[in-house]
Amino acid sequence: MGDDRHARLHEIPFDTLAGVLGIDLSKFKPRQGRNRRERPALMCGIAGFVNLDGAPADADVLEAMTDRIRHRGPDDRGTRCLSLRGGASDTALGFQRLIILDRSADARQPMVSPDGSIVLLFNGAIYDACEDRAELEGHGYRFRTTTDTEVILALYERLGLDRMLERLNGMFAIVIVDTRRGAVHLIRDRVGIKPLYWAQCGATLLFASEAKAFLAHPAFRPEIDPAQVDELLAFRYIAGEATLLKGVRQVPPAHRLTITAGGVTEARYWSIPDHPEKLRISREDAVDQLDHLLRRSVQSQLRSDVNLGCQLSGGVDSSLVTVLARSLRGTDVDAFSIVSNEPRFSEEHWILTAAAKAGVTSHRFAFDEADFIGALDAASWHMDQPVSHPNSLALWLLAQRSREHVTVLLSGEGADELFGGYARFAAALTAVSDTPRSGGHDAVDTFIRATAFHSEARLAKLRPEADLRPASEKRRALFQEGCADHLSNCLKYDMRTHLVDLLVRQDKMTMGHGVEVRVPFLDRHVIEFARALPAEHLVGPSSPSGVPATKVVVKELARRSFDAAFTHRRKSGFNLPLGQYFRSAAFVTLMEDRLLPGMKSRGLVDVSVVRRWWRRALSAPATTEAFWTLVALESWAQQFIDGRGLSR
Repeated sequence: MGDDRHARLHEIPFDTLAGVLGIDLSKFKPRQGRNRRERPALMCGIAGFVNLDGAPADADVLEAMTDRIRHRGPDDRGTRCLSLRGGASDTALGFQRLIILDRSADARQPMVSPDGSIVLLFNGAIYDACEDRAELEGHGYRFRTTTDTEVILALYERLGLDRMLERLNGMFAIVIVDTRRGAVHLIRDRVGIKPLYWAQCGATLLFASEAKAFLAHPAFRPEIDPAQVDELLAFRYIAGEATLLKGVRQVPPAHRLTITAGGVTEARYWSIPDHPEKLRISREDAVDQLDHLLRRSVQSQLRSDVNLGCQLSGGVDSSLVTVLARSLRGTDVDAFSIVSNEPRFSEEHWILTAAAKAGVTSHRFAFDEADFIGALDAASWHMDQPVSHPNSLALWLLAQRSREHVTVLLSGEGADELFGGYARFAAALTAVSDTPRSGGHDAVDTFIRATAFHSEARLAKLRPEADLRPASEKRRALFQEGCADHLSNCLKYDMRTHLVDLLVRQDKMTMGHGVEVRVPFLDRHVIEFARALPAEHLVGPSSPSGVPATKVVVKELARRSFDAAFTHRRKSGFNLPLGQYFRSAAFVTLMEDRLLPGMKSRGLVDVSVVRRWWRRALSAPATTEAFWTLVALESWAQQFIDGRGLSR
C-alpha cells in the first residue's frame, strides 16, 4: 500500500459528502503551526453539589467528596464554594487533576472567567480546540492558558450554551456555573465516553464523575433500587439514565441538565443521526472516506505531552487504530495487551501479528486466576455498578500495568456498535420490524432479546417476583427513536444502550489507575459518516464457513494492512476460563464465606437456585457468564451498600 493512497482526496468531493452528512469538513485541512500550541486537558474528576434552598455549602463535605475520586487526578486538587443567588455560598465545586501540561496557576480548575461570573469544570478532551482557539483569538479573546478547558469557557461566553455545544467535538463531562443567570449546567458528550452522575437528596443536588463521591455527603444513603434488579440480571446492565443505586442517575449522552432555584430541567442537544436516505457510494470510495476520517480522528487524538500508547486486543478495530497511530505519530507508540495464561483463550498470536505489522513494541501482561480474584473487590468499587463483563477485571490489570509506561491509551472501542460488528446485526439485516416472529415477537423484540443473558423463565426461577415488562418497554421505546431502516435502528439502539455501558466500563477501569482512554472511532465526524452508509457496506451474508459478514467497510480498510485470515476470522472478544476460576480454592472460599451468605441476607435472589447454578457452572462453561452476573451484583453490593469499599 503506497503513501499516495493515504494522501489523495478520493472520488467523492468533500463538499458533496458534507452536504449529505450535514457536517463541516473544512476542519479536515492539514493542521500546521498553531495546533501544536494546544493539548487536551485530560485526566480529571468532578464532584460537587448545589443546595437548592440556598443553605450554605459545607466545604469539609466538598473536600470529602472530592477525595473519593482522587484516583482520577492525583496531582492537583481545586475546590470552590460560590453563590448562585448573591448570598451564602450554596454551590460547591471540586476537581481532581492529573497534570499533563500547563502547570501555571491559571490552568487550574475550577476555572473562572475573567469577570468572575462563570466557573467551569471539565473532564475530557476537545479535538477541534485548536481551530476554535484561533477563531476566538481573531475576535479578540486573550487566552491565559494553553488548555482546551479555557476554549470551552470562551466559547460559552461568546456563543452561549446551545451554540457552544454545537461546536464541541470530543469526549467530555462539563459543569458550568453561571452566576449571572443563577444556573448550573451539567453536560455529557454525545455518546457517553465520559461519565457524569447526579442525585437529588432533599434540597441538595449532587453531581460527580463517579457515584462513589456521593457516599461522602451526609444527605446520601446508598440503597439498591429494587426496580432495576431484574433488568440488571437479565441484560447485565441498566439502559438509560437509571442506575442500581436508588435515586442516582446518569446524565444521558448528548444531554444537558440545568439546575436553578426552580428545579432541574433536562434537554437533548444532539441525536444520533438516522439518514433515511443513505449515501450512494461504492465500496472502494466508502473505504477511502473512512480511511480519511479515521486518520484525521486518530491524528487529533494523538496530541499529548505525556507518553501515549495503544490498547491492543488483537481484534480488527484496535489493530487498525494501532497501525494508524504508529504511521501518524512515528516511533513513540507502544501497544499494551492482556493475554490469558490459558492457550485456548489467548489472542497472543493476533496481538503479535498486529504489533509486527504496525511496527510497535508489544507489552503483553499475563492474566490468571490470582489476578481475577485479586481484582474483584477493587474493580467493583471503582465501577460504581456491578462488573457485568468479567473481562473488565483484565482491563483493570491492563490499566494498572500499562500506567507504568503511559498515561494515555487509544482504543478501538465503538467500532462494533457503529459499523455493525456483532452477529446480531447480520441477523437483523433481513428482518422487517413489523413481521411476526416465533413466539409472537416482532423483529424489534427479537433484536432486544438477543442481547439478554437470562430469559424471563430463567429469571423467574431466580426471582419469582421478577417483572421484565418495564425494562422491555423502556428498551423498546429507546429502539423506536430510530427513524431509518431496521438495521440502522438496531445500530442506533446499541449505541444508546450497550455502547454506553462499555464506555463506562472503559472509563472506570482505566481511570482507576489514572489512565485516559481515547476512542477514535467515536469522533463526531466518523459517526456522521457511518450513519449515512448503506447496509451493504456494514453487514452482509455469512461466508461459506459460516462467519457472519460484519463491519464490512472497517474490515476492508484493515485489509490494506492485514491479510484475510486476520481480518475475516470469527469474532471472539476477550474470553476468560471462568469455569477454571470458579473451581479455584480462592473463589470457592470467597463464595462460601462471603458471597453466598451475603446473597442470602440481602434477599434479592433465591440462594438455593444460585447454588445449583454454581455447581452447574463448574462443569458447564457455557453457563458461567450468566452466573457471573450474580457474583458481580453481590460483590458490588458489599462494596457500596455494606461499606466494604469505604476505606479505599
